[in-house]
Amino acid sequence: MDTNIAFYVIPVISLVFALILVPIFRRLAILLSLVDKPNARKVHTNAVPLIGGIVVVFAAGLALLFTVDFWGNVKENYSLIFGSLILLIVGVVDDKIDVRASFKFIIQIALAYFVFDSGIRIDSMYGVFGIYELPILIQYGLTMVVIVGVVNAFNLMDGIDGLAAGLAIVGLSAFTYVAFLTGNSFLIILYLALIGALIGFLRFNLFSKKKIFMGDAGSLVLGYVLVVSGIVLIQSAQPTENITLALAVVVGVLVLPVADSLRVYRKRIKTGYSPFRADKTHLHHLALYLGIKHKWASFLIIMFSIIIVSISVFFGSVFSMTYTILALLLIFLIFSTILGINREINIWREKIKKLEDF
Repeated sequence: MDTNIAFYVIPVISLVFALILVPIFRRLAILLSLVDKPNARKVHTNAVPLIGGIVVVFAAGLALLFTVDFWGNVKENYSLIFGSLILLIVGVVDDKIDVRASFKFIIQIALAYFVFDSGIRIDSMYGVFGIYELPILIQYGLTMVVIVGVVNAFNLMDGIDGLAAGLAIVGLSAFTYVAFLTGNSFLIILYLALIGALIGFLRFNLFSKKKIFMGDAGSLVLGYVLVVSGIVLIQSAQPTENITLALAVVVGVLVLPVADSLRVYRKRIKTGYSPFRADKTHLHHLALYLGIKHKWASFLIIMFSIIIVSISVFFGSVFSMTYTILALLLIFLIFSTILGINREINIWREKIKKLEDF
């Protein structure tokens, strides 16, 4: 298929494949008990099939079969494809039998090393906090931390209907523009295929009685694709005038899940709990205390993500990336603090109401 035609057709093809595959995989998931069962920490009351991630990867993969640009460049991007498939398998197994966090962590570290060894690495801070080129050991350590951190941070954002998929669509759309400017047709095709498949997933996740969830299989893969391809985009833009824009877009896309996970880890440690202890203090949980439905809480956070990316691009073009990052963190802090205060007020209202009823 001609590249220019593929840009328009691939999202539609992957969308169609997703709509076809969901009913098939949904029945298989129910037969195999690949479902998310309700518990005290979760807000749904019925078992829901965890096949969203599988559908997205399969639908996007089938659509990509029609493109020359994708398959002609697989060899140069093997770490991105191979890592995604490994995390898909790990995610499916985790959705089925709840794999230990330490095992998933080891797999992620191994994949991060694999990515670094393939030449995809953070070799400079581009002036952030006055730091430029990094020694090889620092490159290795920073690349590992960033990849593992973002993959887990994005996984934690998959807590309510439509949120992980919506954030991924925002990120992939922004990355598509940067990939277009840097002439990376492989990533453009990959992003468009994933966007089409994610839209198909949202059709069942948000607007169907036969609901499906993304599952770890989806959130792990999407986090991995975003962070690894984000590093690739920055590397591709290094010798061009688009480096500032690439940095601003990548930082703007990834800062929200990373900042939220760090906020939650800090809060857990401060209260004497393990940073990996599950609770209901993530940004999407705070948004639900506004008394709105899941889809509207997701819409609120997704719109906030779009604002963050837009601010990052604007600030990055006017100020240094150091000030841009600090500004983004300040905006996130204000937003999360407002939601946190609202949560505390609602908790106290419930306590007072119970006392009055007693």
